[in-house]
Amino acid sequence: MRPIRAAIASTLALPVAAWALAGAPRAEEPPAPAPTAKPHPLVAPMKEGLNITGINSNGDVVGFHWEPENGNPDILYEAPFLAQGEKITRLPLLKTYTATFPYGVSDDGVVAGRSSKPAPPNTYVHLRNQAFVWTADKGIRGLGAPENDGASFATGISRDGRRISGIGVGDYRLRAVVWEREGDDWKAVLIPDADKLGSNVLAISPDGKRLAAIQEGVASLWTEEAPGSWKRRALSEVPNDLIPRAVNDSGMVAGYRNDPDGTLRAVVWTPEGGVKALPIPEGFEHAQATGLNNAGAVVGQVDGPHGHEPGPHAFVYEDGKLRILDEHGPTFVWATVINDRGQVSGVLEEPEEVPPAEAPEAPDAAPKRE
Repeated sequence: MRPIRAAIASTLALPVAAWALAGAPRAEEPPAPAPTAKPHPLVAPMKEGLNITGINSNGDVVGFHWEPENGNPDILYEAPFLAQGEKITRLPLLKTYTATFPYGVSDDGVVAGRSSKPAPPNTYVHLRNQAFVWTADKGIRGLGAPENDGASFATGISRDGRRISGIGVGDYRLRAVVWEREGDDWKAVLIPDADKLGSNVLAISPDGKRLAAIQEGVASLWTEEAPGSWKRRALSEVPNDLIPRAVNDSGMVAGYRNDPDGTLRAVVWTPEGGVKALPIPEGFEHAQATGLNNAGAVVGQVDGPHGHEPGPHAFVYEDGKLRILDEHGPTFVWATVINDRGQVSGVLEEPEEVPPAEAPEAPDAAPKRE
């Protein structure tokens, strides 16, 4: 303390103490500082035209990047890739297929997703869509489809890369399937009481022991109680109250619902609190939750009314509060994934410009009084 300040403090010490003992009112204490927002580093191997679909514990991501097709800047296509730090690996096509859609990546670099190819109108093509797995040493391989199914989709992968979740497609039927790794091969296993799915994603927890989707119109959670033994739990009695998109190791589920008025609401389910719609900031109308980590942090997108401000923004919901991730700039319009290190990624694009509202026409001039 400087000498002058020390002298003033010494002079005031006794009177202040006397006032306190006499019951004089104390000076109000300054308000506590606002809590600092938890950091959520952004993983963005490209700065725009980016759509990330999966992230692992290391911060490696898979997804797409809009790039010129055959060097033509006027024609763009979604180039699939795996990014491991600064190393970018372009994911190849499965033989006879024309598109690759990665959906998840394990901690040891196993990528799962879907391959597709076109078909003539009104023509059935067996395995037009097929789940695939890719590894650096073995390349890309099709996983086929469960017996009596004509197509398959892989929609997630466990942290250890030994279990892939997905959907088998039959005649007017979607059913849950997991592919189990057996050495260099994969075995399709059908999940019991999961043959009438109503959603196109079978979410899988990082430990691979929980699955979530819509079954017979109801949000459902399957838990592996013993190796190969799955038990289903309905999460709500209200049909389509929650469309699952992510599940963590404790069984917390995140997703969204479509309200009757067309509004999208971000929703979570926990064993303790059941189904809960997330609060959204004032001025926004829509919200979707698409990612979740083991700490219970939920990420997604909030958006305003269609064609009006505010536009889409990435958000994180944690500790009972929803916060827009504006520290990553206006191009981060959707946080699709989050890992246990708190790293986030998602959709990075130039925000759409909302045209200014047209000015109302000026009223006709009032007639002059004679």
